[in-house]
Order: sequence, then C-alpha cells, then structure tokens
Amino acid sequence: MGNQEIHINQETESSYVGKETLIEQLMEQYIERVYLLAYSFVKDRGIAEDISQEVFLKVYKYIDSFRGEAALKSWIYRITVNTSMDFLKKKSLKQLLFENSFLESFHRTESAETSYLESDRNEQLLEVILTLPMKYRTVIVLHYFYDLKINELSTVLDVRSNTVKTRLSRGREMLRRKIEAKKGDIFSG
Repeated sequence: MGNQEIHINQETESSYVGKETLIEQLMEQYIERVYLLAYSFVKDRGIAEDISQEVFLKVYKYIDSFRGEAALKSWIYRITVNTSMDFLKKKSLKQLLFENSFLESFHRTESAETSYLESDRNEQLLEVILTLPMKYRTVIVLHYFYDLKINELSTVLDVRSNTVKTRLSRGREMLRRKIEAKKGDIFSG
C-alpha cells in the first residue's frame, strides 16, 4: 500500500471497492500509527492494541458517514484521540509504566553504537514527552511523530488553530525546561 493516502469517493463506496476491502486498506496503512498514537496516551501495549481494534471497528461502522470535510487520516487520528481519551476517562488511569520498545519502529539502520545512542536518546526524550500534561503531549506527539500541520491538528483535536499553536509553544517550552533539568544526561551530549 505504501504511503499513498486512500481517498473515499462514490466509486470507492460502491461496488468498485467493497467496504471490507477499504477497511483492510485503511488498517494496512494506519494500524501502526493508530497503535503508537493510542500508546502515547495509555502507555500500555495491550490497552493500545485494544484501542486500535476499537478505532477500526468505529471506522468500519462510521465510514459511510465520513463526509470528506477533513483528510481521512485526520478523521482516523481524531477517532483514535477520542477513543484513547474516553478510555482514560472511563478507567481514570494513573501513569502506566513506559516500555522501552515503543520506539522500535523509529530506529534507523546505522552502526550498533550510533543506533544505541540514538535509540537511548529517543527513549529518554519520549519518556520526558510522556510526562507532559495530556493536552501538550497530544499536540507534540501528533505534530512531531505524525507530521500533522497546525490545521490538521486543529481538526483532529477539535480546537482552534491558535489554541494548537499555543499548546505547541507551551509544550515545547515545558519540554525544554524538563530536558535542561536533566543536565549531565544524554540530552546534554
């Protein structure tokens, strides 16, 4: 499938590509990102997998009502954010343990030493990101890990663009302060 964006139109909804085939294509394209996004909220592999499954059940159930006012990926990410937030509200979870394998998909092929240092730095950075308050963490993760632009973030989070910009700015500032507080750590090197 690659990185091609799947678009829904009348032909897609009709017999040209069945609903099941469309969902399979969407899952193939977005399952990893949906899982990682859910994980960034709940910090638990099993729960993130459950949320991912629930997201695609919702996509299947509501795909016929998708109006195309936003990009399909934004719609799927919004369902993921809402489903993750609903889970956190229902269960009123406290911080869950961070698992070191979260960034496995982000590692590049390099020398073992360089790869280890970079993965260690990424894991430490992610640990700091996951300590941010939810509204800042969400914006940081979606912007930097998912490459969503301000207008896409506004759509996914259902807030104004200026709110996104403010949260992004404050989130970066909080991150900077937290990283500076870890002087002597791998971040300073």
